[in-house]
Amino acid sequence: MKNKRILIFLPILFFITSCEQYGKYEWENPTIIGINKLPPRAHFITYESESLALKNDPAKSKNFISLNGQWKFNFSKNFKDRPEDFYEMGYNDNDWNQITVPGSWELQGWSYPIYLDEEYPFPVDPPFIPHKINTVGSYRRKISIPQEWLKKDVFLKFGSIRSACYVWFNGKYIGYSQGSKTPSEFDVTEFIQAGENHVAVQVYRFSDGSYLEGQDTWRISGLERDVSLYAREKTRINDFTIHSTLDETYQKGIFRIEIDLLNHLQSQSEISVRAKLTDPLRRNRTIFDSTKSVVIDSLSNMSFQHNIRRVKPWSAENPYLYKLQLYLMKENKIIETLTHQVGFKITEIKDGKFLLNGIPLTLRGVNRHEWDPKKGRSISEDSMIEDIKLMKQNNINAVRASHYPNHERWYELCNQYGLYVVDEANIESHGMGSHPKSYGFIANDPAWTAQWIDRGNRMYERDKNQPSIIMWSMGNEAGDGQNFKKLYNFLKTKKDTRPVVYEPAKDKQHTDIVFPMYKSVNSINQYAESQPGKPLILCEYAHAMGNSVGNLVDYWDTINRHESLQGGFIWDWADQVLTKTDSNGKEYWGYGGDFGIEYAENDSNFCANGLVAADRSLNPHIFEVKKIYQPISFKPIDLDRGIIDITNNYNFSNFDNLDFTWYIKGDDKTISSGKLNSLKLEPEGSKEIFFNTSNIVVRPGVRYYLTIEAKTRNAKPLVSKKHLVAWEQFELPIYIPLASKANSTVSSINYVDSVTKIEVQGVDFNIVFDKSSGLLEKYIIGTTNYLIKPLAPYFWRAPNDNDLGNKMPKRTNIWKEAGSRMKSLDLNVIKTESLVTVFSVHIDSLTGTILNTEYNIDGDGAVKVDRKIEIKNNNLPEIPRIGVKLSLDGSFGKVKWFGRGPHESYWDRKQSAAIGIYSGSVWEQSFQYVRPQETGNKTDIFWMAVYNNDKGLMAVGLPRFDGSVHQYPYEDLDYYPGSQRHGKIDITPKDQIDWLIDYKQMGVGGDNSWGARPMKKYTLNPGVYEHSFLLIPFQIGINLSNLSKKRI
Repeated sequence: MKNKRILIFLPILFFITSCEQYGKYEWENPTIIGINKLPPRAHFITYESESLALKNDPAKSKNFISLNGQWKFNFSKNFKDRPEDFYEMGYNDNDWNQITVPGSWELQGWSYPIYLDEEYPFPVDPPFIPHKINTVGSYRRKISIPQEWLKKDVFLKFGSIRSACYVWFNGKYIGYSQGSKTPSEFDVTEFIQAGENHVAVQVYRFSDGSYLEGQDTWRISGLERDVSLYAREKTRINDFTIHSTLDETYQKGIFRIEIDLLNHLQSQSEISVRAKLTDPLRRNRTIFDSTKSVVIDSLSNMSFQHNIRRVKPWSAENPYLYKLQLYLMKENKIIETLTHQVGFKITEIKDGKFLLNGIPLTLRGVNRHEWDPKKGRSISEDSMIEDIKLMKQNNINAVRASHYPNHERWYELCNQYGLYVVDEANIESHGMGSHPKSYGFIANDPAWTAQWIDRGNRMYERDKNQPSIIMWSMGNEAGDGQNFKKLYNFLKTKKDTRPVVYEPAKDKQHTDIVFPMYKSVNSINQYAESQPGKPLILCEYAHAMGNSVGNLVDYWDTINRHESLQGGFIWDWADQVLTKTDSNGKEYWGYGGDFGIEYAENDSNFCANGLVAADRSLNPHIFEVKKIYQPISFKPIDLDRGIIDITNNYNFSNFDNLDFTWYIKGDDKTISSGKLNSLKLEPEGSKEIFFNTSNIVVRPGVRYYLTIEAKTRNAKPLVSKKHLVAWEQFELPIYIPLASKANSTVSSINYVDSVTKIEVQGVDFNIVFDKSSGLLEKYIIGTTNYLIKPLAPYFWRAPNDNDLGNKMPKRTNIWKEAGSRMKSLDLNVIKTESLVTVFSVHIDSLTGTILNTEYNIDGDGAVKVDRKIEIKNNNLPEIPRIGVKLSLDGSFGKVKWFGRGPHESYWDRKQSAAIGIYSGSVWEQSFQYVRPQETGNKTDIFWMAVYNNDKGLMAVGLPRFDGSVHQYPYEDLDYYPGSQRHGKIDITPKDQIDWLIDYKQMGVGGDNSWGARPMKKYTLNPGVYEHSFLLIPFQIGINLSNLSKKRI
């Protein structure tokens, strides 16, 4: 068979010249994209009957054979070692291994997966690839083909091949393909035979196409999506394009379908085409039904058009789908038929705003790589549905297909369940940044233009009929140049209203929307105030690496103030880590550097940026995303009078499917509650609600909170009934402070002042201060010493991933040992009638920090700690935390607190943590991040107690504090350069409880993980800080809320 289809049609002279200019192999020649690869087309599957088409299950069709499953496989370490005659039908593959398709060979025991962010895993010399490292996978499989297929045209389809491949069928060369994220289809009609057939594929890990596939993900290879063989009639529907838009009123539907017909018979054929549009949610009521006859020679096209008086538009909030049925018939007999989802919508940019169906759209989005911790980029439909379910449940309404066209089924599911999609061409040349000519080298090189156009075109043609797609992205981090301008102009020739976007184009002509990444809050605010002509949507922001996503509330306060700011896409959805097992059989998350060195460097755990873990369990910061993304806002108007404003921030939905309830609690006891029965708000509508708070009997020391919740009234697909959509909490301004000595008792107390220590003694306690260190060293109640290490000043935090990126460990290293470095200057004691007071003064000579601490101890053994920290040198770096650390023995493994919870919260990430009383084990307060780092903090704590089965110790904030408890030395979380550590196996329970009681620690940050620091307002700079709390020992059975009212 001759090479009938070459996607790059070039003059023969140029082709010969290009082969001399580039390598002699197709995979080192940018002008060769495919040989005999079929042109792109819309994704659809035809069936032989209407009943099969309505079920839309290709496995039920006699014209479809799935080639997923086990293939024979041979791995070659480099190009020269590959088997060259393996495609022959008589080739003996008895000693070959088995491999699962779809899948990647690096995850099935051959070679190593390589994780890199920006760099290529090979020297940068486009279009060349080092032959010695270009591993090759050779695949073979037998197929049984039925006799009736010999009368049809037969096609071999690969959903995704990374990076390039050659294909043979029954020993005959079929063709070549590269471009790993759109289908490769080959016509094998001339080579099939009834009965046993053989397909052979040779896949190359790298090709010149790899220069355009330098995404921030694992570099793995193979047949990564579904493989199939299917038969089509000689006369058939070749392609079709659906235009389902709205008129200027946004109420009438405009339906048009353009159909390409193909006839491979040797004579003309008269056929009929029927197009039928139905409404499945209205008992399949027929909206449109028309049949046309046409005589086709080899290739013909036809169209249907119909205006519909009133349609229900598609949106992510209301994903209303109609069903298109196409029939190809001859003499009233079905030749083939198919179904397709249809959603009526229109996208526009007017007056500097991006509109869907006439309404400015707000995108509460996330970036999503296709990822499975065991199968890599080969994901199941169940996994896709789980992703959509979690996104919907966490108020995410949009997803960017980063950074390549996703599996076809993904878009169908987004159509069905309702997610806005930014589809993205498989173009990223991030690694070109290390080339002397940088990005512009290939982004401006005419020899690469065809690859740009092909990748953009194949994305568009495959996905053009999917209503969930609201814009086309030309790629990611590939610089800018003429090739992007040409691709933009090419996509604009399509009859498509969806915007075309590209981040590096900034606000130039070849992007319809400004689509930046990692701009700060201040930066997007400045853009919005400059009266821009284009809307801005952040293509990436809030880099969710490790303990991150700080200041998300500040982003959205800014976005909500400006019409030109229309949301963004958090980076990213799921941690791209791989399941790995240690020597004890325990699973953990493996990242870059865990899977062999081979020939490439790695970028460590930079792959772990997810809102969810790789197994789709929730990472702590997704709670903040759900809260900030909630489509309902609650604003205090006058809390003294109980007036709250509620605003509907949905774009298209009212509150008909929401039930609003409220309750007021004091000390976690419900005082009053009710329902908001009359709350019916249309999109963007607001209403003031009055809550009667005048009948509350206010008790001193009790804080009263009003909480409002909105839950689903009825279940919707993937979202259950009574699912919490939105909530808000307000502290009522009715707090009455406690008296200075509330609940205090007068018991016998005294002290002994010796040469080495000060010992404060009561009826059943002994509290010891060491004169050498100046610290509270022993806290003995009865026979139990609560402290196994002294209560000591502490200024450090285990660096999170953002801290590592901004060089915090080096910049603030002076604070790491500041607490232990402090020298005691003075330790004095005095006694009054009911108290013993111990005064201590410490200084850290390196930072000049002076710490004055006053301990007031009463006859019950309670200790009031008043600390004044003076850091007067303004040249010092920021302080990671200001607090104290004490250690208890491991039996104190339970914790209860009144403050924000139940999950961890931080100064810049606490909106999602409601004030309440929570309890649990100490161990479960730590989250096992992929790499060990700061975890478990709780903000705005009024009191916290750690205890065992008999007794415990309470800390009461005066007025509040930040705190965390850890069932291991806190230093276990610290960063140790050069070590490859993992949260799941390196952080284990120990016989020690470390308790940090802080004035505060700095925010976790989140703008990015490679330099950005926490915002200034969430930073502890040199200054004077005062921090007070009360320690109270207790026996189990006492009411902790009442105990927390004690004052001395």
